[in-house]
Amino acid sequence: MVLEGAHETGELTWSTARARRGGIGFLGDYLGQQPVPGPWLCDDAAALRAFMLDYRSHLCQLPARGGPNRGQPLSQLRITDLITDVEQFYVFMHDNQETAARALDEPGWLQLGPHHTVLWRRSDKKRPRVRPDLQYVIGNSEFSQIMANIELLGCPEGEGGLGDPQVMHVLMLLARTGRRISEIVMLDRDPLLPLNRPTPAPEDDGAFVAKLRYQQTKIDKAPDTILVDSEIVAIIRAQQQWVDEHRAADWLPGTRPKYLFLARKLNRRADRPLTVEVVRDKLTEFVAQLDIRDEAGRLVDFNRTHRFRHTKATSLLNAGVPLHVVQRYFGHMSPTMLMNYAQTLAETHEREFLRYRKITADARELSTDPRDLYDMLELDKRTDRILPNGLCLLPPRQACAKGNACLTCDKFATDATFLPELTTQQRS
Repeated sequence: MVLEGAHETGELTWSTARARRGGIGFLGDYLGQQPVPGPWLCDDAAALRAFMLDYRSHLCQLPARGGPNRGQPLSQLRITDLITDVEQFYVFMHDNQETAARALDEPGWLQLGPHHTVLWRRSDKKRPRVRPDLQYVIGNSEFSQIMANIELLGCPEGEGGLGDPQVMHVLMLLARTGRRISEIVMLDRDPLLPLNRPTPAPEDDGAFVAKLRYQQTKIDKAPDTILVDSEIVAIIRAQQQWVDEHRAADWLPGTRPKYLFLARKLNRRADRPLTVEVVRDKLTEFVAQLDIRDEAGRLVDFNRTHRFRHTKATSLLNAGVPLHVVQRYFGHMSPTMLMNYAQTLAETHEREFLRYRKITADARELSTDPRDLYDMLELDKRTDRILPNGLCLLPPRQACAKGNACLTCDKFATDATFLPELTTQQRS
């Protein structure tokens, strides 16, 4: 209830609220075994510090409940995430304690003090550096095998399938769009918007025919629509039809579904979406059933659904789609965020950079050889040199002290790749 309120006020995104709920759940299990006076946990700051350290020690002894490390002790990163979730929850409750006490009919929230907003010190929240997983992108051969067998997800169990058409449609959209799993399962009942332009000819395969509106679950003010083709529209229509044929009998009379993918149980009003956990559990079964291996013999565990997002980003960049277009498609606020997802082939990156001649802020053509410029800027390593409307020619070892005055800077360059942004700026 509290987390839903925080989402409605814009303080939390859906993905953050979901993660926060998990952290609070671990604390709730622990509190059920402890004699605490109320939601304030302890009567003074010193006792609270000792209590929270004991809780952290408790987490260190717990086994992972799922994933590849199931049964092994929780990782340091997971523990840090769990205690951070709890701390941020108490920050929110402290800042809204009067509202919380009234809404929850619990005056104990009024006893929260400043010490409840800093439950752990920085040294308690160790966050090991996460190295990029070089095997996160699904190879073309493995991807083809997944898509060739995807109908097994929807086939009845008696025919060798897993009997879940909803999860089959979720996986289809994940693979085709590269959206986050939370954005797919929370799609509205009818998430398609018209393009407001002539319909493409039937023979125009792959043409965009609609916009797909999704819940932007992570980044505030980021784009929340993408262009889609007729195949994605067909998947959405098939899911709508399946829900109407197989779930409508469970609803109250006159019910109109809120979401495209619906939870099966306790959902007579059709207002609860299919959960991420249900999808991942079913995909874990599917992974084990297919047993697809990469060239090194490793299991392609596509139940880690973010792999499809990495794969989509990489395939678009390697196909030569401009960086700013891919950035807009994935809803990222900067090129650096995008490059965290994409394993771009070096030759593709260099080819795109060299394709257009570079000019300075005063429209003079650069005298530097483009290949020398590419090597100097180290753009395959330093994506922070890519600006929304051009490139920063400052040597990588130097820092900029001019703020955002790029358009008048002698270290600024641009090319035709950034023409849409430059045109928009000129008009505004």
